Amino acid sequence: MSIEMKQLLIGCFFGVLIMSTLSCEPGDGKDQADYDSLFLGFYLGMERQAFFDHCWDYNRREIFTHGPNNTSVEYKMKDELDYPAVMRFYPTFENDRIYEMPVLFSYVAWAPWNRQFQSDSLLVEMVDLFKQWYGEDFEVMDHKTMGKVYYRIDKKRRINLFIKDEQHVQAVFTDLKVEKDLKEAANNNELR
Repeated sequence: MSIEMKQLLIGCFFGVLIMSTLSCEPGDGKDQADYDSLFLGFYLGMERQAFFDHCWDYNRREIFTHGPNNTSVEYKMKDELDYPAVMRFYPTFENDRIYEMPVLFSYVAWAPWNRQFQSDSLLVEMVDLFKQWYGEDFEVMDHKTMGKVYYRIDKKRRINLFIKDEQHVQAVFTDLKVEKDLKEAANNNELR
């Protein structure tokens, strides 16, 4: 190998190293896409048509189906938890991009008399699963209407996880930047 070729390879190596270093926040080892990520290929800021295309692709591959009354997307969780569960979701869009993603989880075998499949048992499993997916450092707060809420904030993504009712655990993923912009716009409209 010629000296010029070696110099070119070394220059390329350091160029890639510098670019990868500059693209990350200092010390966190993650890029912005990690903080926008939701689940199953969805992310905050995803365009409406991209969401529909992604759902259509997963539906065609029999990974997703439609939820009750065709108002949500349904994913059957077969291996993620100790018992099979169902995940139902449909995003809130702002400017044709995903701003918020509410998600409901419930055990397939849930019934009012089936104590082991109530939401309090499911919450324990979901907290463990979310820690695997998003990181260990979830905080806990007592909310006046939602009760105990497990939450995590990464850059602009907030994740809330709580018991909705005796059957469901709910997660809500929110883009805090869009939420702030919406609140400011609402306040400005009130002042007029």
